[in-house]
Amino acid sequence: MGNVRITDANRLSMVKPDLAATLNIEKSKITADELTVGSNRKVWWNCPDFPEDEPDCPKHAPWEAVVNNRTGGFRKRYGTGCPTCRLRQTSIQELRLKAELRTVLPIDVARDAVQTDRVERVDMVVEADGLRLVLEFDGSYYHGTEQSRRTDCAKARRLREAGWTVVRIREAPLDLLDPTYDVRVGLLAEPESAAADVLDHLAVLRVVNPAAAERYRALDAPQAEETARRWIREQIGEQAARRLEYSAQNDAWDSMFEALVAYEANAGDCYPTDEARVDGRNLGRWCRKQRGLQRTGYLRADRAERLATIATWSSQTAFEAEFWATYDKYVWRAELTDPQEREQRLPSRDATVWATNLRRRRTELIARGDDLPGDQVEAMEKLPGWSWDPYQDAHDRKVEMMQQFCAVTGRHVSSIKQREEWNGHPVGIWLNSWRTRRDVLSASQEAELAALPGWSWDQRGDQWTSMLQQLVNFGAERGHIRPSLTKGNDQEKALARWKRNNKNRLQGREDDQALQLRALLAQYGETLH
Repeated sequence: MGNVRITDANRLSMVKPDLAATLNIEKSKITADELTVGSNRKVWWNCPDFPEDEPDCPKHAPWEAVVNNRTGGFRKRYGTGCPTCRLRQTSIQELRLKAELRTVLPIDVARDAVQTDRVERVDMVVEADGLRLVLEFDGSYYHGTEQSRRTDCAKARRLREAGWTVVRIREAPLDLLDPTYDVRVGLLAEPESAAADVLDHLAVLRVVNPAAAERYRALDAPQAEETARRWIREQIGEQAARRLEYSAQNDAWDSMFEALVAYEANAGDCYPTDEARVDGRNLGRWCRKQRGLQRTGYLRADRAERLATIATWSSQTAFEAEFWATYDKYVWRAELTDPQEREQRLPSRDATVWATNLRRRRTELIARGDDLPGDQVEAMEKLPGWSWDPYQDAHDRKVEMMQQFCAVTGRHVSSIKQREEWNGHPVGIWLNSWRTRRDVLSASQEAELAALPGWSWDQRGDQWTSMLQQLVNFGAERGHIRPSLTKGNDQEKALARWKRNNKNRLQGREDDQALQLRALLAQYGETLH
C-alpha cells in the first residue's frame, strides 16, 4: 500500500464499484475500501461473469492479480480480466473473425492442421487454386509473452519452409512478428472491422482480389453472425456462449469509454471523427452508436451514468451540438449594437457560413423526405428577419417593386434603361441580372418575370428587331430608307443613328441580324459589305 492516502477520489470501492464487487475478501484479507485503484498489492479476485456458485456455467477458481493491473491504474489503458474468460474470449474472437473471412476466402472449416516436419495445429487453412494460405489469430492475452513470441516465430518459419504463405493476425497491442506478412487488428474489435483490415492486407499481398476486399469493407456490417454463433455454441454451449459474448462486449465497451475520457481531456469535446481509432476500432462511430442508443432509450442505465461523468458528454449528435452552440452566438450577435462586439461574439463571415450551411442542410434533408429537428426549425423561425430561402424572399420583393413601377409610371419594363433607378431602387440592374442569370431561376420565378408588362428575356434582341421594323415601315412610307440625322424628328434621327451604327457593326458578318439588314438594304439598292 505504501504511503498513499486513501480518499474517495482513489478508493477502489468508489472509483471502480463493479470491479470492487469481485474482490475475494476472504482470501485477500482486505476490503475494497482499504485499497486504491493504483495499489501494487496482489489480491484474489472472483470471476464476475462465471461465479463458482452459478449452475451450468464453466467452473474456475478465483485468481490472484495486482490491483493496479486489474484497474488499469493511472498509467495503463486497460486492466486485466479473468484469465480463463479472457482465453475463451480470444477463441470467440477467432471464430467470429473466421466466419467473416470465410465469406470471401475458401477457408476449409474442417481442417485445423497442416504437415511440415511435424503436424502443425493452425487456426485457418486455405488450399485452393494454387493458393496455400495459413491464417493464425494471435490473441493479445495468450500471445503476449516472450515464450509465445518465440514459439509463434518458429512455427511460422516451419510453415513457410513447407511452402505455405503464413499471415499472423495480431490483436492489439501485440506488435508484428513479420512486418511484411503479419497484420494487426483491434483489441476485441468487431468482427467485420477486423475482417476488413485482414482482407485489405491480403489484397496488398495479392492473396485476394482488391475489389473483393473493397466490396466487403463497403458492407460495413457482419456477414456471418449466425455461422459464428453456431460455431461458438457448438464449442462451449449455449449459456456459456451468451455469457462470454456479454463479457467480451463489456470489455470492449470499457476500453472505448476509457479512450473517450482521454480524448475529451485532450480535445475538450466528445465528438471524435472517424480518424480517431482505439486499437483499430473507430471511436467516432462508437460515440454515435452510444448517442443513438441513449436517445432511443436502449442504452444501459449503468453505461449512461458512466458517460454522464464526462463533462462534455451529450446524447445530441455532432450536428445538434454544433447547432445549439452556434445558435446562441448567432442570437447574441443579433442583439448587440456595437459592431466590434458583434465580431468578437461571432464574426460576420462565420455567421453567414453557418446560416448558409444550415439552409443547405435543410434543403438536402427535405429532398430526402426528412427535415431538421423540430426544435431547431422552431428556434430559427422565431429569429426576427430569418428566412430559410432569403434569395427567394429578395426576388419576391424585387418583382413586387417592378409591378409597382409599371402601375405608377404607366411604363413597360422594356423601357427601363440599364442604369435607371426608381424610388432609390436599381431597377435597371435588377432586369439585367435576371436576364443574364436565367439559369439560376426556378420555373415559378421565370413565370413571375414573364408576367411583367413588356418583359423580354432578350431585350437587346427585341429592341433590334423593333428598330429594323421601324426602318421597314419608313421605307414603305417614303420609298427610301435614308432617314436624316439632322432634319427629321427625334424618332427619325434615332432611326438614322441605328442604321449607321448597325451597317458598321454588321460588316462582313453572316449572322441572322446581318442577313436581315443586308436583305432590306438590297431592296433599296444599298449594300452591306
